[in-house]
Order: sequence, then C-alpha cells, then structure tokens
Amino acid sequence: MKKGILFLLLAGLLPLSGLRLVGAPDITGSWRMSSHRVDPARNAIADIYEHFKSTYGGCREDMGMTFNADGSVKVIPIKGCQNPLGALMMKAVMGSAAATTWQATDQKITLKDRKGNQQEYDLQVNGSTMTWGFDTKDKEGVVRHTVEFRKE
Repeated sequence: MKKGILFLLLAGLLPLSGLRLVGAPDITGSWRMSSHRVDPARNAIADIYEHFKSTYGGCREDMGMTFNADGSVKVIPIKGCQNPLGALMMKAVMGSAAATTWQATDQKITLKDRKGNQQEYDLQVNGSTMTWGFDTKDKEGVVRHTVEFRKE
C-alpha cells in the first residue's frame, strides 16, 4: 500500500510544462494541495493525501506547487512530518519533480519532466480552488482520482 501511495503522489506531481493557452484558466502562482480523493476508495482509504499525512505524522505544512509564467514549476514539499519515512518520500518526490514544466488549456493541464515524460490531467479552476482529475486502473477496476489545490 505504501508503494501505491508513493506512486500516486508521484503520478500526481511529476510531469510539468508551463504555458497557458488562450482561453485557459490562469493558474500561475502558488497552490497548496488539500486532498487527493479516490473513487472508489481503496483499502478503506478515500483520501490518499490525508492518509499520507496521518501515517507519516503531524505534518506542519501541506505540499505546494508554484506555477511560474515561464512554464516552470516549483514543488514545495510537505514540511515538519514527525515520521522520518515521510521526509524520505518527499525527498524522492522533489528529485523527480526537478526541471518540470507545465501547459494548460481550457480543460487540461499537461506536465512534462526533464526526460520528456508527460502526464495530462483534467483541469477545473473555480475561484481559489484548482482540481485535477485522472483515472488509473488496478486489479479491481478503474479508479477516479481527484486532486484538489487551494491558491495561496
């Protein structure tokens, strides 16, 4: 289960490429992750992000992302987790997110890492809330992921 959580955190954060096309919502600026819900829940866990934070102990700050106008992304790790494994997992995320770029259209965000790997997510922005959606498939079927961020 821990490997699955790390994969989902990485899948939700990795590929990033920064260009906003005409008609796309303006997502430039800093955002903090507030949830990563899965439907249907897996192993009785409906919010992977809350599970991560509670498992790795009393984290002071939520993970953040800054989308720069030049297309670059800065990932801000979760800070102050009491369990050392949480810090190690965040270090792995940070290393993977280096040199990532983003691009947004009216309904999608595409993230591209330094190796050229890219991921595309459904994108919705409503005021100070940004939501990414994507599907994965496991042995039990299709899982819908909804990752929510709040603008700082």
